[in-house]
Amino acid sequence: MTQPCSRLVGARAPEGVDPDASRARRRHALRRTRSPSVTTLVLDVGGVVIPTLFESAAAQGLPSGPFPGDGGRPDPEYSLVENGQLAERDYWARLAQRRPDLDIGALWRGCSVVRADVTALIERIDGRVRLVAFTNDMAHWFGSDWEHTFPIMRWFDTVLEAAVLGVFKPDPHAFRVAASALGEEPSRCLFVDDLAANLAGAASVGMHTELFDVRAPAASMNRVASSLGLPPPDAPRRVFSAPRIGR
Repeated sequence: MTQPCSRLVGARAPEGVDPDASRARRRHALRRTRSPSVTTLVLDVGGVVIPTLFESAAAQGLPSGPFPGDGGRPDPEYSLVENGQLAERDYWARLAQRRPDLDIGALWRGCSVVRADVTALIERIDGRVRLVAFTNDMAHWFGSDWEHTFPIMRWFDTVLEAAVLGVFKPDPHAFRVAASALGEEPSRCLFVDDLAANLAGAASVGMHTELFDVRAPAASMNRVASSLGLPPPDAPRRVFSAPRIGR
């Protein structure tokens, strides 16, 4: 069965950015910078880099998630996911049981694209901070080679999967293990996620956090850029300076 998708966000490679050259510039910049407050940007994948199904799938009867539904309010069960009371995978498993006519896996695989706002942010980051993707279990939906499905992942310095690390977000230990795997102090990481519970887990170990509002992705990415001290998109490229985050 062909699953309907609403292609409201387009995927493209960052323009004028060579991932290898970008990594080389970043290493050089960090060597010249004395103790920058933030050296690593950590992005959630499903929800931040890739839109939620609530945005990208147009299947009839799909719940509204964080968006107001027919009742004028967001999906109450999804609010349990946002608050850390229900695992996201369990939420979709429950939906699959209630709606066997919906192939949730096919929706994820067929309707997922990269947010244009994320691609634009990567262009602005070029050579300034380390870029890391941190997902719970993308392999569950897309298979073990899921990174090849999204060429944008080439622009990330590191991709971490909580399922491989052995502990899932929002458990604070997941963020300690992630920071250890990166060889980075949590206080030098800015973590971006669309779920408040995951942000709480990151903040509890000392990471800076930024909520990604799926209802306003452009504004969310602008807040991240501002937190990192990035220049406006049309500004000429300048020498790396330490981002300032006082939160």
